[in-house]
Amino acid sequence: MKYTALAFCCLAAVNFQAQAVKSSPSIPYWSVWADAQGVTHQTHCALRNLALQDFAHTDHPEWVSQQDHATKRYVFNIMPVGWIGNWHKNPEPQWIIPLSGRWFVKTTDGKTVKMSAGEMSFGGDQLAQMVNGKEGHISGSLGKQPAKVMIIQLKESPENVVHPECAAGGTAIR
Repeated sequence: MKYTALAFCCLAAVNFQAQAVKSSPSIPYWSVWADAQGVTHQTHCALRNLALQDFAHTDHPEWVSQQDHATKRYVFNIMPVGWIGNWHKNPEPQWIIPLSGRWFVKTTDGKTVKMSAGEMSFGGDQLAQMVNGKEGHISGSLGKQPAKVMIIQLKESPENVVHPECAAGGTAIR
């Protein structure tokens, strides 16, 4: 009986790792970026550079990103109910991660993306230019609750980006 349980445990672990290697996951995010004319856009992207590692030293591997960027600082922000900011560029390349509530981002190309808790946006529109009196993007809270977000600013823009529309890395989700 003891050996059967041990064998089942080991086979389950091997099976988990075999399945995991076959189906490397991705993490979706919205990328706010500016084209060569300074017009801002939003592209739905996916971070795909993950590797199965024992990150927490528990002998239970998990998927860990492999191209991380040095961070400058992080802040928590609460957008009150009904709050809408002015048109602006992201002050730094930064991740915006809603913790609760809902918010939106509208870019100068007219696209509006609405996000809820757990959906991520990468603000990479530092090269935005004035377009029809608007520069960068506008954002605000949605709904009857404040939008609580965590913002992680990077020390510098990501380098060696293969797909400019996915400024934090990865590829567009089509």
